[in-house]
Amino acid sequence: MTDNLNIKKLCTEKEQELLDKYFGNLVKEAAEERPETIGEYTKDLPLKIEAEYETFLEELWKEHAPQELMGTPLVFEEQKLRKLMTDDDREGVDAAFKDATEQTLWERITKTNHKDVTYYKGLLQEYTRDLLMVMREDFLEEITGHHIKNKAFEDD
Repeated sequence: MTDNLNIKKLCTEKEQELLDKYFGNLVKEAAEERPETIGEYTKDLPLKIEAEYETFLEELWKEHAPQELMGTPLVFEEQKLRKLMTDDDREGVDAAFKDATEQTLWERITKTNHKDVTYYKGLLQEYTRDLLMVMREDFLEEITGHHIKNKAFEDD
């Protein structure tokens, strides 16, 4: 059990490291810099972060896979669930992206597009955080052998 807690801790630390690396301190940035454009915060940023996290999880799998699965590739079984859980968030990110990237004449004159940019970046960060959390839970199910399907049958 302790090993599983340590693995979970490693996962959450990596998630925070990735969020810090790619998003930094958005509150400070919004207050001090007030960016008028999205910069490197493109809509595909979560995919880049997801790929980096997946590589990390694959390495953890090699070290900590259950004995009977040692040497087998890591399989994320809940990709459909992950997609369902994040679809609504993704729609919100898309709408915020549009607002952040399309500056009205008034926003250009008054330099107020930073509000849309800040909102978009915050949504993108939350979407990414949720995505990593769902990946972590899926990974931990593989490591522990406690799958969603198994839990459902245990209640019967």
